[in-house]
Amino acid sequence: MKSRLQQFLEVEQLSPAKLADIIGTQRSGLSHILSGRNKPGFDFIQKLLLKFPALNAEWLITGKGKMYKESTERPQPDKSTFKSNQRPADEELLCSDNEDFTGDFPEYELTENSVNDKIQEIPREKKNLKRILLIYSDNTFQEIRPAKVGF
Repeated sequence: MKSRLQQFLEVEQLSPAKLADIIGTQRSGLSHILSGRNKPGFDFIQKLLLKFPALNAEWLITGKGKMYKESTERPQPDKSTFKSNQRPADEELLCSDNEDFTGDFPEYELTENSVNDKIQEIPREKKNLKRILLIYSDNTFQEIRPAKVGF
C-alpha cells in the first residue's frame, strides 16, 4: 500500500505534507506511512477516500483494479480543500444576509485632552522575601531564609 500511496501522490502532483493538510492528518503520520514505519489505519484511509472520491478503494488497499473508479473523466479534488490555509476571497466574506444591515457606529474624535498623559502607579501589597534557593551545577542546592541573612 505504501507504493500505491506514493504513486497516487505522483499522479495528483501532491507533496506528502500537502496531502496530510488536505485530508486532515498529521504530517508526521503520513511520513511514517510512506517510510514504512507504520501501516495506514482505517481513519487515514477513510479520510483519503472522502477527500478523493474518485480514488478506487480496492486499488488502494489490495492493488487490484485501476487507481481511479471507472468514469468518463477523473474528477479533480474539491477546490475548497486547497483553500483551507488561505485567506478567503472578498466575495466569500460578503454575505447576502448582511445586506440589510444599517447599524450606526459612533464616531470618536481624538483631541489633546482625550489622552491622559499621567501615569498612575497602582498600589501593590507589600511582599516579604520568604526564601532564596540556589541550585548548583552539581545538582546540589542551598536554601537561604531571611533570618539567616538578616533581611
